[in-house]
Amino acid sequence: MIQRLNVSPSILVVDDDQDISLMLQDRLTLLGYHASTAGHGAEGIAMFDVLIFDGILLDIQMPVMDGLAMLEKVRERFPKMPVIMMTAERHKEKILQAMDLGANDYLLKPIDLDLLAKKCHAVFGSKPADGQQGSSARPAHPL
Repeated sequence: MIQRLNVSPSILVVDDDQDISLMLQDRLTLLGYHASTAGHGAEGIAMFDVLIFDGILLDIQMPVMDGLAMLEKVRERFPKMPVIMMTAERHKEKILQAMDLGANDYLLKPIDLDLLAKKCHAVFGSKPADGQQGSSARPAHPL
């Protein structure tokens, strides 16, 4: 049975760097979100079979299943799920590809924590979605 963990918006952080995942989980908690972590895209996709999420912070470069492949799978199952991509790469082509696949926004690593807060509030909001995965929020974001 799929369940909601909390009354706060629930965000899935998907990054193969455990230190970054834990830092983001802690920061999201301070911002009023509930955060779960996954180490790669396949693990993140599997979590949707058990938990309800209101958004995803998703790294692009990961083993097993990268962020672009996970984003495609998320869009198939949950077309309105808000997604913020993260990348250490400063190549606009990967970010543009993610935006073309339906990402709502992006962050460059190292993560600016003030910018993280602003983008999370803008993309994920501060209230959980009503009984379904994700929400209809999709602000336009030119590069």
